[in-house]
Amino acid sequence: MTLRRLSPEDWAAFRDIRLEMLLTEPEAFGSTHAEWAAKPEAEIMDWLQMIHAFGVFADDRRILSTAAWTPKRGQAVAHRGEVIAVYTRSEARGQGYLRRLMERIEGDAIAAGCLQLELDVSDTNAGAEAAYRALGYESIGQLPRALRHDGRFLGKITMVKALDG
Repeated sequence: MTLRRLSPEDWAAFRDIRLEMLLTEPEAFGSTHAEWAAKPEAEIMDWLQMIHAFGVFADDRRILSTAAWTPKRGQAVAHRGEVIAVYTRSEARGQGYLRRLMERIEGDAIAAGCLQLELDVSDTNAGAEAAYRALGYESIGQLPRALRHDGRFLGKITMVKALDG
């Protein structure tokens, strides 16, 4: 197993896990499976170039777990980053990959000058919320009707973690 930052050349392996996460856990994400299935290779490569995405790879170069962060744009918010695209395949859960990925993201964010990471978790996903709490994230509020999937509204819980102590 290898944990490393994803590059544009990892586009196919990332697309594979991204499509799985959007198919199996659609209520957890703001993107849809249909949107990502239609994305051309170049667009996925550009996206991986813009964000800070990491993955845990199996020996066959298949991504087992992924997480990413992206800095906020603008001078007044440059100290903040957003955690996105967090997912672990069912067969790889319970092996500590989430913790390892989040620690890598936090180190990368600190090195880039980020002082605070933020994330949103579905208000129906108590397991994910508990996992983020165990990693030091705290809930700061809720946004009702944050997502709409198949005509059903879903709320999101916003969580933050200060990286500067």
